[in-house]
Amino acid sequence: MSLDWSRQHETDLSSYSKLMALEAARLLQHMGCDVRVYNPQGLPMKDGVSENHEKVQELRGLSEWSQAQFWCSPEQHGAITAVMKNQS
Repeated sequence: MSLDWSRQHETDLSSYSKLMALEAARLLQHMGCDVRVYNPQGLPMKDGVSENHEKVQELRGLSEWSQAQFWCSPEQHGAITAVMKNQS
């Protein structure tokens, strides 16, 4: 599973983190891996809504399905974004 945390629109390819996540997915598929890319658009902040939220359930399902994960996040002020920190 490849996770792109740029939170930009899925067709916006100006995000370097999105491009890197898609390239990693392409390479992993080439090596025979079953890859699924998760788009966090609409994922609520932690404790902001019920754990039954659609995007929370999607992320949990992919986490349970996967044997390994590749996480990609843009850098913001020298650190990963709060959105990614909040979900871990």
